[in-house]
Amino acid sequence: MNRIFHIAVREFVSTALTKGFIFGGLVLPVVLLAVMAVALPLLLNDKVPKAVGSVAVIDGTGELDDAIAARFTPDAIEAWQKERMGEVVEAITKAAEAQPGIEGALDTASKMNSAGDIEVEMTVEAIGTDPDEAAIEAAKTPLREGEGMTDGGRLALVVIDRNAVHADSESNDFGGFQVFVRPKVDDRVVGLIRDQVREVIREARIKAAGFETQRLEALMQVDRRPTQEVTESGERNSLGEFNMILQFAFMALLMMSVFVSGQYLLTTTVEEKSSRVIELLLASASPMSLMAGKIFGQMCVGLLLVTVYGALGWGGLLLASMSDLIDPLMIVWFLCFYFIAYTIIASMMAAVGSAVNDLREAQALMTPIMMIVMIPYLLWLPIARDPSSLFSTITSFVPGVGPFVMVIRLSSTEPPPLWQVLAAIAVGVVTAYISVWAAAKVFRVGLLMFGKPPNYATLWKWIKMA
Repeated sequence: MNRIFHIAVREFVSTALTKGFIFGGLVLPVVLLAVMAVALPLLLNDKVPKAVGSVAVIDGTGELDDAIAARFTPDAIEAWQKERMGEVVEAITKAAEAQPGIEGALDTASKMNSAGDIEVEMTVEAIGTDPDEAAIEAAKTPLREGEGMTDGGRLALVVIDRNAVHADSESNDFGGFQVFVRPKVDDRVVGLIRDQVREVIREARIKAAGFETQRLEALMQVDRRPTQEVTESGERNSLGEFNMILQFAFMALLMMSVFVSGQYLLTTTVEEKSSRVIELLLASASPMSLMAGKIFGQMCVGLLLVTVYGALGWGGLLLASMSDLIDPLMIVWFLCFYFIAYTIIASMMAAVGSAVNDLREAQALMTPIMMIVMIPYLLWLPIARDPSSLFSTITSFVPGVGPFVMVIRLSSTEPPPLWQVLAAIAVGVVTAYISVWAAAKVFRVGLLMFGKPPNYATLWKWIKMA
C-alpha cells in the first residue's frame, strides 16, 4: 500500500505540477473567464457608427412619402430602438429554449449584439412615383459614388410597388418593396430602414381596410408576464432554459475531467514504456501496484480539475444569486459517478497504454473509449428534455455510459428516484471492477511486450491467459 501511495504521488506531481498543466488547466480558464467578464459586455454593447445621409424613395403608391419621412425622425428611431430590444429579448428566450448549450449562447450573443444603439442623421428624398427600370437605375447611380455611411450622400434607395397598399384588382395580391444600399452599410442600419418602411406599408394597409391601427394592435397583443418559480425563500423568474444549460455543464465537467486525466494516464504509460523507465519501476513494485498507483494519481489530477472548474461555476452562480440551484446532495452524487466513470475510463486507458509502443498505435485501440465518452454527448439533449423517459432510464444502466446519463438526470428538474440512483451506482461499481480486473491482466502482460501492436483479439487472449 505504501508503494501504491508513492507511485500515486509521483504520478500526480509529474502531471499537475508541470508548467503546461498549471497554465493550460488552471491559469488559462481563470484568465479567459476574467477577460470574458470584461470584454463580453463591451462586445454586446457595440455601438454602430453614426449613419449620415439620405434615403431615396420611389413610392409607386404615391401616398407614403410623408409617413416614411416621419419614420426617420429622432423620436421615431428611438421608439424603434425600444421596440427592437423587446423583440430581441423575446427571440433570445425562444432561442435558448430551442437551442441550449454553447451554440445557443453564441446565438444569444449575436441577437443581443444586433440590438445595439444606432445613431443616425437621415433625411428622406421623395424622387418619384414611377418604379420603372429606368428610374430605378438612375436612382442607383449615387449609391455607387461612395462607401460606408459616415460621409453623407445617398445611403439607400427604397422602391415601393404600386400595389403595396391596395391589392391588385386582377390578382388580388399585394406588392412589396425593395431596398438598395451603398457598399459597407452596417446591417443594423439596413434593418432599421427595412423595418420602418415595412411598418409604414403595414399601417397604410390597415387604414385602407377601414381599421384603426392602434385598436387592432391592442387586440392582437397579449401581455405575457414572466413565469415565476415559487421557492421556500420566495418567488423568482423561472429558469427553465437555464436548467438545461446546467445539465450540460455537469455532464461536460464530468466528461472533461475524466477524459483529460485518463488521457494523461495513457500518455505517461506509453512514454514510460517506450523509454524503458517502466522496467525500473517494475523492479520495485508489482504491475498491479504500479497500475493502481498511476490510476489513483491521475484521479487526483481529475479531482483538481473538477475543483477548479466547479469553483468557477459556483462563483458565477453566487454572483447571479442562483446558488440555490445546486443541491448539496447533487455534489455527493456527482463525486460518486466521477469515481465510477474515471475508474472505467482510466482502466481502459491504462490497458491501452501498456499494450502499445507509441501514441500513434494507441489511436487504433481508442474506439471503445471514445464511444463511451461521445455517446452521452450526442444523446444529452433528448435525455435532458425528458429525463424520466424510458430511453433515459434504460441508458442510465448501460455500462460505461450510465454515470454520464445519471449526472444529466440528477441535475434536471425531474431527478430520478433514489432506487434508480443506487442501482446505477451498483451497475457502475460492477463495471468498474470488471474494467480494473481486465485492465490488470492486459497491463501485466503488455508492459514488457514490444514489437507489433496488438489488436482487440490479442488483448482478449492476454485477458484469458494472464
